[in-house]
Amino acid sequence: MRHLRELAFILCMFCVVEVAAAQPAGQAADDSALTSKVKAALASDRAVNGRDIEVETRDGIVQLSGFVDSEDTRTAAVMRARSVSGVAEVRNDLSIRMDDRPAKGPASDTVIAARVRDKLGNVKLADDSDVNVEVSEGVVQLSGFVTTDEEKVQAGDAAATVAGVRDVENHIALLDGNERQRNE
Repeated sequence: MRHLRELAFILCMFCVVEVAAAQPAGQAADDSALTSKVKAALASDRAVNGRDIEVETRDGIVQLSGFVDSEDTRTAAVMRARSVSGVAEVRNDLSIRMDDRPAKGPASDTVIAARVRDKLGNVKLADDSDVNVEVSEGVVQLSGFVTTDEEKVQAGDAAATVAGVRDVENHIALLDGNERQRNE
């Protein structure tokens, strides 16, 4: 029964991708369709638990972030993403879960993630900036895209001040000037 639901989900994802790809709505729609294709490809691969991987796409460049259990899973995810038609480049910002980091305080990952997102709301980011937050065992991973080094540093600093955060991995990418002009 579970496999039947997964198969139905994957088929639905491909239908959504085909509909999105057929619409001439510009680069944002293309990136959205490509993100959906990559997510579907990751979900269909038994070696990769695609639900734990965040996928972000800008101008055909796919960024994978989040936490995986092993180097093999990390490699499989990158290879699977590269195999998707239309992917120009894959940025591998996946981290391997570490169980040996000492905790600074007891807080669930969900609570920490909410607190970090709240703190990031106080950081002045450009309109076309987009920061994602993933937390595993108190380790915060920041990914996405910002326009300046200062924004990247401010986001990392804000996350580090949240109670319960044991470490911050800042994988935020910088948009170059050409990408900003296309997004305006």
